[in-house]
Amino acid sequence: MIKNIIFDIGNVLVEFGWERFLKRFSDNPEEFDRLVKATVGNPDWAEMDRGVLSDEEILDLFIENDPELEPKLRTMYKDYNGLLVQFGYAKEWIDDLKKRGYKVYALSNMSYKAIRECADSMDFLSMMDGSILSCYYKLIKPDPNIYRLLFDTFDLIPQECVFFDDLEKNIEAARASGMSGVVFKNKEQAEAELAKLL
Repeated sequence: MIKNIIFDIGNVLVEFGWERFLKRFSDNPEEFDRLVKATVGNPDWAEMDRGVLSDEEILDLFIENDPELEPKLRTMYKDYNGLLVQFGYAKEWIDDLKKRGYKVYALSNMSYKAIRECADSMDFLSMMDGSILSCYYKLIKPDPNIYRLLFDTFDLIPQECVFFDDLEKNIEAARASGMSGVVFKNKEQAEAELAKLL
């Protein structure tokens, strides 16, 4: 029986609008592609979510990826406000699930910088029964340890949990941990998949 709903945050409860965000700093297609490859399209972005490097160290990595873009990378890195935009359904959905008797949690790869500078877009966290945000624990999905941490921290039985994430690799890891997992496409699809599990 499903008792606990676990949400990823990016592209589930908020739009991870990296494309729109980066286009604020370059309208040149070639330069935009280079910005992507230096930042969100680079493995260094995941290291930011792991929370083991300082903001300065992360920025240095981005600059190393494309030194010619240093001025724009520095400008981009000053403020992540606008990188995450809350979906209109997020708080209403969480509230509805809780009224239906579910416990609701977040399990998300997230950097300290995004948490600080996009706080308004994640104000639903206070409505939840708990959250595991990667930077605080130095673990990122799909590491099996972050799923075990979720279960242990909140005393959850995996078979009573369903996880919604937009990335297949994270759902595969969730299923391997013992809980149900659904690759998130949209709210309607997620609700339909939840109904099948009941």
